[in-house]
Amino acid sequence: MSLINKSIKVNKFMVKNRIIMAPLLCFNWADEDGFEIYDRSVHYGKRARGGTGLIIIEASAISKDARINETELGLWKDEHIPQFNRIAKSCHNEDSLVIVQLVHAGMNGTGTPVLSSSPVKVKGKECFEMSLEEMQKTKKDFVSAALRAKKAGLDGVEIHGAHGYLLNQFTSKEINQRTDMYGGTLENRLRLPLEIVDEIRAAAGDAFIISYRLGVNDPSLQEDNYLARKLEDAGVDILNVSAGIGSNNIIVPDDFPFSKITYMGTELYKKVNIPVACVFGIREPNQAEYLLKHNMIDMVAVGRGQLADPEWTNKAIQGDAVNVCCQCPRLCMYIIDGRNCPWYGKE
Repeated sequence: MSLINKSIKVNKFMVKNRIIMAPLLCFNWADEDGFEIYDRSVHYGKRARGGTGLIIIEASAISKDARINETELGLWKDEHIPQFNRIAKSCHNEDSLVIVQLVHAGMNGTGTPVLSSSPVKVKGKECFEMSLEEMQKTKKDFVSAALRAKKAGLDGVEIHGAHGYLLNQFTSKEINQRTDMYGGTLENRLRLPLEIVDEIRAAAGDAFIISYRLGVNDPSLQEDNYLARKLEDAGVDILNVSAGIGSNNIIVPDDFPFSKITYMGTELYKKVNIPVACVFGIREPNQAEYLLKHNMIDMVAVGRGQLADPEWTNKAIQGDAVNVCCQCPRLCMYIIDGRNCPWYGKE
């Protein structure tokens, strides 16, 4: 039997297999008020029908000022709930679990003013230090968005702490230069994401999945290990390991056959007792099987592979060939508009 097809427990739920659909943004599929203009229940429903065990809906903003892009899905008001309810139904109809990734972009966002953990200039933009009052609002926004996700019928949320977005800006020694209780020491830099986890758990209850998208190497594997254990202690159910602000400096053993981001996932897998997922460049089933066969990870997140082939998971389990992502030069066409992908309509 394919190891991909082995179930795994996450929180109180049984995920039917080891494949996650990674949260991949599809810009220009929503309007400037956070409402979809392309039916996401079809988009995610296809991947659920294709066998994927756990689907993570793309990054959705916790407030209008928290957006990565002006055409990003929103979950900052109750009017957004129905679009997520449709996604929940389409995935649950196929026996797939589904959660949504919640994000505050921080210095990489469209807010006015642009806020970060500390004053910083990014691409010509001046970013201001988030005040304690603004941080309290941010925590409330994360909790409110999580409760809307629960009301929509989703199985949980993923807190985005990677890719240089706000929470990654707080955990990163490189960016966080604060001198108050949220900066300086490692404990202080981790305080905000851990408080958000605590407050979501208290508000949403025990039977609600909390995933954390952990950005690695900020600034070291040793600190990543510490954060992973603290997240586990705080009630996180699954770690989804991805790129952090310091990920360019990762040193990978010569015999490791995958990316440096995948490598960091396999290292964190050794340090916690909750499921860990790795990601980055895993586009073909034999790669996922290798990681599982060698007991290197619990789950494998496949992103662009599933954009190219909604049936990726079923084909992987059955041993069939998949549509292989074209790895479009410079930029994935789904980021511009999913309908520009060379595989769109040919799946």
